[in-house]
Amino acid sequence: MNSVELLQVLLKTTLSSSAAMLLVLALRGPVRRWLGASAAYLLWLAVPVALGAVLMPAPQVVATPMLPAAMVGPVTQVLAAPVRAALGPVAWLLAWAAGALCMAAGLWVQQRRFLRGLGSVERRGDGLWQAQGAIGLPAAMGVLRPRIVLPADFERRYERFEQQLVVRHEQVHLRRGDILINALWAALRCLYWFNPLLPLAVRCCREDQEFSCDERVIAGSRGARRSYGNAMLKTGLALSPLPVGCHWHDYHPLKERIAMLKRPVPGKKQWATMLVVSALLSSGLGYAAWAAQPARSTEAAPLSLYGVVVTATLDGTRQTFELRQPLGQPFSFRMTSEKGVGWIGEFTLQPEGKLLRLSGSLKADGVLVSSPMLLMNAEVPAGIQVSTPDGRSVWALEMRASPVARARDAEVVVVSKQQAPPSYPLDAMDKGISGKVVLEIEVAADGTATDVTVVQSRPQGIFDAASIAAARQWRFTPARRDGQAVAGKVRVPIWFDLDEEVTHTDDATEG
Repeated sequence: MNSVELLQVLLKTTLSSSAAMLLVLALRGPVRRWLGASAAYLLWLAVPVALGAVLMPAPQVVATPMLPAAMVGPVTQVLAAPVRAALGPVAWLLAWAAGALCMAAGLWVQQRRFLRGLGSVERRGDGLWQAQGAIGLPAAMGVLRPRIVLPADFERRYERFEQQLVVRHEQVHLRRGDILINALWAALRCLYWFNPLLPLAVRCCREDQEFSCDERVIAGSRGARRSYGNAMLKTGLALSPLPVGCHWHDYHPLKERIAMLKRPVPGKKQWATMLVVSALLSSGLGYAAWAAQPARSTEAAPLSLYGVVVTATLDGTRQTFELRQPLGQPFSFRMTSEKGVGWIGEFTLQPEGKLLRLSGSLKADGVLVSSPMLLMNAEVPAGIQVSTPDGRSVWALEMRASPVARARDAEVVVVSKQQAPPSYPLDAMDKGISGKVVLEIEVAADGTATDVTVVQSRPQGIFDAASIAAARQWRFTPARRDGQAVAGKVRVPIWFDLDEEVTHTDDATEG
């Protein structure tokens, strides 16, 4: 994955996760009042679901392959852009990495400061841990080895029933994996440090986490509301945040938590509704984020390729030309008469049983004159004659379609768009020199370039070496005869331009 692709992934995941966070922030209050605190906490599942949805393969659409003509066909133009053009995405990527490192360093300092404030931590006989300090405790901490750490004055500060409630609260955190969830939020803060919505989302999610934990403890303890409220009031405020861990009481709104204790505990119906709402919201938002991605094209099976020979007689002037066209793909041609009337024909060739249906439109000076539909046998000519309404110009067409395989077995060799362009010579870049090189490349049946020859070079010799070196590394789609890959030859134009807005229309030809 290059720098541009990585920046695109960052942008997509930022947009999808931000949309999920905005939706949850809007719904958490009403859902908490209707279904309880645990339902509001479950809503935050939508954020990682939406974030991961855009990392899945995008929806696919079938793209009809653009097959070249048998004799002449377009090959991807190779444009050698200056090296400095790629510095923009790299600079943005470096800035993002620097911000991520700074955020990670800041969170690590906060974590270390909190742990140092605990002093030495020793294991108790009941499996819990007790610290020398008391500020910010009790708390659940430790991603790899989760543990409950109690303050030094735990027995003196809380009554026996309050002690049980405090420990039960921290045990709920451990069973639900809240420490891992908080660690995930810390990782997202590092990756998306530039998103101003993320700090608010983290704070609100951790509030809902504590509200939900309070609700679960009260639901499992009869007559515990007063004792639970007293334990909250006895718990000291943490002076240093704990990014990866669960405070029993830090910046969470104590008044609102105590008010939550007066509300009835959700019943079974509310629990079922809560799970359904959370699942629908998360899956629906994830699907929307996935479906909103730009569709990823997949190449369809090659269509039958037909050659269409057109003999056009415009006001007495006769011209014959040949097109190579897959069935079902529209094609067009145009002519201008000596009287200045511009004609455009647009047609589509479709199978019609054992026949071919040629349908389309004929326009004179942009005005529709006729919409013919011809049924024709392969290799049997069919014709039509139309004129302008005033009779000033007459265009007679005779068209004959035949499978390309009968005229020629092998197709032209095509170079892939993903091939790396040649590097721009530094001397030419410094002097502002632009140019063009036309290569004749012999391609083996396995798609490798066996021989590369410079057919045209302008200015002479300046860009030859870079063009040849790049072409030898390219892989090609080889020509095929009777279903088997065969060796072929192709000419590829390469333009060297310092102005990236310049476009060229040269075609490559098969030798």
